[in-house]
Amino acid sequence: MRQCRSAPFARLILSLVVVVLFAALPAGRIAAQGDPPAQPTAVTAPPVETVEPIDLEELRTLAAVVRSNAEDAARYASDASNFLSLFEAFSVVIAIAAASLGVVGVTRLFAAQSALTDARKRLLEELAGLRADFERQIEERERDLRALEDQLTKTLELQRRSAAQSTLALSLLPLGERQYKAQDYSGAAETYKRALKLDENNPLIHYRLGYVYVQNGQLEEAERHLIRALEIDPEFELARAALGYVYRRISDKQPEGLDHDLLMNRGEQFLLEALKAQPRLVDEDGESWWGSLGGLYRRRGQVDQAIHAYEQAAKVTPHSSYPFSNLALLYMGKHDRAEMLRTYKRVERLARGETQAEVDNYWAYADLLTSSLAMGKLEQAEEALTSVLDIAPTESDYTLTLLIDTLERLRVALGGSDSAPHIDHYIGRIREHLNRRAKS
Repeated sequence: MRQCRSAPFARLILSLVVVVLFAALPAGRIAAQGDPPAQPTAVTAPPVETVEPIDLEELRTLAAVVRSNAEDAARYASDASNFLSLFEAFSVVIAIAAASLGVVGVTRLFAAQSALTDARKRLLEELAGLRADFERQIEERERDLRALEDQLTKTLELQRRSAAQSTLALSLLPLGERQYKAQDYSGAAETYKRALKLDENNPLIHYRLGYVYVQNGQLEEAERHLIRALEIDPEFELARAALGYVYRRISDKQPEGLDHDLLMNRGEQFLLEALKAQPRLVDEDGESWWGSLGGLYRRRGQVDQAIHAYEQAAKVTPHSSYPFSNLALLYMGKHDRAEMLRTYKRVERLARGETQAEVDNYWAYADLLTSSLAMGKLEQAEEALTSVLDIAPTESDYTLTLLIDTLERLRVALGGSDSAPHIDHYIGRIREHLNRRAKS
């Protein structure tokens, strides 16, 4: 294959070499060798020049040169053929390499395409998973939002209902207060209990109901509601003071001993804490809580502390006869009869004014009765006793029992039954009234 292809190229080269060599020879030599001898003619020719004979050695030399050139041409042709063969081999290698590279490229292309397909599949699967998760989260959030919306709706409804019930409960308080002022303690307690059903976490309602129970003598119930009021509002000093008064009242029912003393101490603590926080604190009857503290000290026999407490009460309620009536007896306990009488004159004036301002003020009539008996004004005392018995609360004996205790103390202060026999008469009449009421 290679020789067939290189032979024409070699012959072409050899021909070109021969042509070049002949062109290089002198023209005369070529003509002598190549042209035949001229034929004689009839016309007389000019004289013919003599041609020198060709040197045979020179021809040999020339032939050797030609052969050498031919060999070179053949060698060049062979080299060209070799180069062509090498080029053909390179072409085959390149073709094979290209084919191999093509095969590798196609293989890689298919592998890349397969990897791309797998990656696309995985991506689609991940996207589908993410979409499913997103939709699930959206559904969960929607459920949460719906639940929150339902909860808020219910909460708002409860708040509206609670606000309406609280408003209704507060609207019942003035009614309960009027019932209490009219000494309808049972009616007031029922009204406050209705209010408490509407708003069970209202500390004011618990306090008012507890205070009514105090006046009714239901001290355990009073304690329970006052404690609850303080649980709801730990800074509710009215409830704290009232609870101190309840403990003092409970201690009155206890015999002398540790239980009695502990209850008195607890009552003192609550009263002192409340008055320290709010020194001008007054109860539902408009009296200073200093008076209750003074009564506790008086029962302990701490006269000086009791006087101080009642003097503080007089500063808070200077137009009330209550603190002055107790001060008058304490002054007599210190053997200051003159100060006692001066104070009872003030009690008389203040109590009369209170009865005129509020005709059903039981405590004012009781103070008027006490001051009238202390000063020997029996006619005025008779009128006051009539009013006392008429308006005394019927649901509890505490108020009349307390009045008897006050009159007994007055009798002792005035020198006993021998010095003040009229006081025994009034004490007897009050006891008879209690007996009749108990029987009826």
